[in-house]
Amino acid sequence: MRSLVLYACILIIAPFSSIELKNIKNLIETTRDDIEACQIENNVTYADLYSPEDMITDLPTQLENEEKTRKIGCWIACILKRQNLMEDSNIKEGQIHVRINIEYSDNPREAFMHQIASKCMKQVRDITQECEKSFSLLVCIIKTTYEEQKHQQHEIEKAEMK
Repeated sequence: MRSLVLYACILIIAPFSSIELKNIKNLIETTRDDIEACQIENNVTYADLYSPEDMITDLPTQLENEEKTRKIGCWIACILKRQNLMEDSNIKEGQIHVRINIEYSDNPREAFMHQIASKCMKQVRDITQECEKSFSLLVCIIKTTYEEQKHQQHEIEKAEMK
């Protein structure tokens, strides 16, 4: 379960479906202390986390989940700030792209990572509350990655039918 928590935080930096094991390990090592410190600071527990499926089905937007969603968003904002990827409520878009360049330098999906990051940062740019912005960024990354997976699966199925 602990790795799931780290995994959720990593989603901010790189979508889960397209990074290799060595990238995951590297990201975990470079963010572990920040993740854990922010978890304590924001009183986030493992039970608070949503699954990707919950986010895809918009469970976090239900009124009874408002506080839980805010708390997770503040946790993500804290991590982004500690990683120098956010200042106040502004995501440092250039820094995000630099991080992608570093983490994906030998990965053929580097361009795709930049596309997801650009799309999602643009989508949340006008949100002024940092916790809401951070959570919305996470949801965008998960939903965009999910849609890409569905598209790829559809293409594979089409090719197999030929």
